[in-house]
Amino acid sequence: MTEAEYMAITEAVKEAIWLHGLLKDLGVGQKQLELYSDSQSAIHLAKNQVFHARTKHVDVRYHFVREILEEEEIVLQKIHTMENPADMLTEVVTRAKFEHCLDLVNILHI
Repeated sequence: MTEAEYMAITEAVKEAIWLHGLLKDLGVGQKQLELYSDSQSAIHLAKNQVFHARTKHVDVRYHFVREILEEEEIVLQKIHTMENPADMLTEVVTRAKFEHCLDLVNILHI
């Protein structure tokens, strides 16, 4: 796992918290938000911080993710890399993969 993967989860959790508050202010209540990651090691670290040599570089300010997950307002789940629609926005993909990602988010393509 890279620090970037864990930081990405941290940033996604921060955005989810903000969006959850916005939806609540608009009168759209949701009990739980689902957040997906294709990094199994980052998910395990977020759910169960175990201190050892390979994780000591993770900054303390990112550990709040574990506390948020314990409150169960946000659920962090694994998504298979091939089923991750965010790939079309974050990396170079083939046309076939791009069209598959469009299908995953229900966007029609020609």
